[in-house]
Amino acid sequence: MLYRVIAPEFSDIATSPFIDDIHWLLYEGLTGGCGGTRFCPDDAVTRAQMAIFLDRALDLPSAVADHFTDDEGITGEASINALFEAGITGGCTPTLFCPTRPVTRAQMAAFLDRALTLPATTTDFFDDDDGTTHEGSINRLAEAGITGGCGVRMFCPTDAVVREQMAAFLRRAFPT
Repeated sequence: MLYRVIAPEFSDIATSPFIDDIHWLLYEGLTGGCGGTRFCPDDAVTRAQMAIFLDRALDLPSAVADHFTDDEGITGEASINALFEAGITGGCTPTLFCPTRPVTRAQMAAFLDRALTLPATTTDFFDDDDGTTHEGSINRLAEAGITGGCGVRMFCPTDAVVREQMAAFLRRAFPT
């Protein structure tokens, strides 16, 4: 389904190649933007924002405990704890979530793979992720059609995911 509007709800997405994905993200209630009338399409997705996106997309139950010491009182704390209890994240250490760190493309693949419990694949889609921790998750996302990579046989696993790209990944992962 394509979402086209005459005047974008966000003032900074008119030239984005992901405008339909951003509209989908808004209409599905997965984002309210980054403040005011902006979406901030080129900003890196933080780990806290990733938690919020996934918590909303999956409609996770509320967490019963606080699992990390570095997210006290921040926007997204409840989502972070819900993701932990759903087995989607373990944090960046056993007691830290690192909520303000950018999410790399490889980490995004791991988050989505765990959230969706994607089936295994024996196909190796990309050359630049060989031997990395998240190679299996990256290949499962490619097999599921959630990613095509960043170039021919390239995934760019260490690049930060920007918000407009995340909109596309989420729309492919959670089609309505």
